[in-house]
Amino acid sequence: MFCPVHFSSNFHFIHLSSFPLVGEALPGCFVFPIIGHKAGREGRQGVGNLDGCIDWSVDLKTYMALAGEPVRVKCALFYSYIRTNYSMAQSTGLRLMWYKNKDDLEEPIIFSEVRMSKEEDSIWFHSVEAQDSGFYTCVLRNSTYCMKVSMSLTVAENESGLCYNSRIRYLEKSEVTKRKEISCPDMDDFKKSDQEPDVVWYKECKPKMWRSIIIQKGNALLIQEVQEEDGGNYTCELKYEGKLVRRTTELKVTALLTDKPPKPLFPMENQPSVIDVQLGKPLNIPCKAFFGFSGESGPMIYWMKGEKFIEELAGHIREGEIRLLKEHLGEKEVELALIFDSVVEADLANYTCHVENRNGRKHASVLLRKKDLIYKIELAGGLGAIFLLLVLLVVIYKCYNIELMLFYRQHFGDDEIADDNKEYDAYLSYTKVDQDTLDCDNPEEEQFALEILPDVLEKHYAYKLFIPERDLIPSGTYVEDLTRYVEQSRRLIIVLTPDYILRRGWSIFELESRLHNMLVSGEIKVILIECTELKGKVNCQEVESLKRSIKFLSLIKWKGPKSSKLNSKFWKHLIYEMPTKKKEMLSQCHVLDSAEQGLFGELQPIPSIAMTSTSASLVSSQADLPDFHHSDSMQMRHCCRGYKQEMPTTTLPVPSLGNHHTYCNLPLTLLNGQLPLNNALKDTVHRNSSLLPLSPKELSFTSDIW
Repeated sequence: MFCPVHFSSNFHFIHLSSFPLVGEALPGCFVFPIIGHKAGREGRQGVGNLDGCIDWSVDLKTYMALAGEPVRVKCALFYSYIRTNYSMAQSTGLRLMWYKNKDDLEEPIIFSEVRMSKEEDSIWFHSVEAQDSGFYTCVLRNSTYCMKVSMSLTVAENESGLCYNSRIRYLEKSEVTKRKEISCPDMDDFKKSDQEPDVVWYKECKPKMWRSIIIQKGNALLIQEVQEEDGGNYTCELKYEGKLVRRTTELKVTALLTDKPPKPLFPMENQPSVIDVQLGKPLNIPCKAFFGFSGESGPMIYWMKGEKFIEELAGHIREGEIRLLKEHLGEKEVELALIFDSVVEADLANYTCHVENRNGRKHASVLLRKKDLIYKIELAGGLGAIFLLLVLLVVIYKCYNIELMLFYRQHFGDDEIADDNKEYDAYLSYTKVDQDTLDCDNPEEEQFALEILPDVLEKHYAYKLFIPERDLIPSGTYVEDLTRYVEQSRRLIIVLTPDYILRRGWSIFELESRLHNMLVSGEIKVILIECTELKGKVNCQEVESLKRSIKFLSLIKWKGPKSSKLNSKFWKHLIYEMPTKKKEMLSQCHVLDSAEQGLFGELQPIPSIAMTSTSASLVSSQADLPDFHHSDSMQMRHCCRGYKQEMPTTTLPVPSLGNHHTYCNLPLTLLNGQLPLNNALKDTVHRNSSLLPLSPKELSFTSDIW
């Protein structure tokens, strides 16, 4: 009598007389269920009959353990392949023998009882080692019957800093929001007859306070509603014969199983895309699609041209590799490229990208069209226009950057002087020139520094300057007073005239420690106005050293008379570097005096006080002086400025002081250019109307550099 045994698609017939076990255990046919069968080991496929012994190859179950742990390897014949147990097989005269596979040989195992022993249908490793990894074969046989199967054992050391080795983890999967139970593998092997093993659970090798919906149920961990953060490594631990036994299970959380077909992302479904191509050029067309979680099946995506697959087309067209762009909880976004090595006329057609899963199929199309010359022209024109616009913007910025910044600051900027508690907008440092040196080699530079610069800043732009020659009377505390006024100023303006460079006018800012620290630390912003070319000048190296020592420095060049016009780049740059304040336009009487009308013709003159070293007279206007010489006024007006006051037209004697300046006996408010607040001053400037020279003691404190 023969009974059929089904292995895949083949039937093998085994005579029952070869199986004395069958007649005793199960009358009739002896059934071999193929539970846990796995395709071959080292070249053997399926079930073989080698040397009269039925070989079931390698069992699906894999034993895994950490080095030093106890482990039990059971003969799979009694659990997955025949319906009997070890005791029944032994009672019928069958013997169970164990072998370990080494290369292509099976060597019998000699049990030492110390580290490894045989117990009924199993091998017990009391302390497994890495060298124990391999395949173990159990053979059940007698003189007429033989059957065998192999089991795999993997032993590994703990990974550094972990309680497990990632190569020997068990794997479990669960959909989000579903119920999941994680069991501790192989715990039945460590049970004692009178009690359950005491199991402790860890997540990522650390004790964890489980939330209320996670419950330890015997040797298992029950998660009643899985969430995304529940994914990770769960380790169960127990003690057996004084040794720790750990088993680690990786839980992968996935999205809910989808019931929808994939979704094309590019090209889009029902919206054919048109791509203009150039013949003879390579082309790469991506197809992107979204696949919901559909279990173990991978994404299915492919291209077709009409009814033909890409494999059926010419060799210069092919599909690339499927690329995974994104993945989250098993949901994937993938890409498959259609590649043309070189586009030819015959390739201009419609191509369709198909995506499918077990729930259905979707597709999207791309039409290739020959690129016309007009597209090149449009592209070139667009790029050219953009380039020209960028060039124009750069040119405008380069030419008018100061004007743009001033416009923005004037209309949208904040007032810098609002809350800084400083009295002056700038401290002006320049050379004080003697009267007999005004006709020197550099009259324009000296005139600019002494007259034009302070007049324009104060009268036209309403800045409040501190000018030592005008606002500070020399005394025994001159340096301390000067330092205090610099601290009360928002800017320090240094005018590098030839005479200033020759006399090293900046030396006070190097010698006085407080002033030097202000420049070096950036407490005050310095505006350096160069009135002459420094190269070849005496002390030019010291000027360069001064520039390098100043933290916040703005350098502006004065280029002679062309820089004197109010709409010149020089004044715009200077105003940009000055403190931000809303522009205050003054009345005509506070703009410039009559002496500046040669340089600023648009500004109207006002009555002035004309003086020489030998005489002085108060006049109402230039028109009243037939013998008034413009050069004399230009020469001396810095010593005594012109102001619009109602004063008696009497001639006053002026003593001669030789080469020293003559000081006007006028109130300081008048010298500052301010109208007197006291009505009594409208009638007279000072009861003592004579102009007095400085005493010898006062002259001893005078300085040429301010």
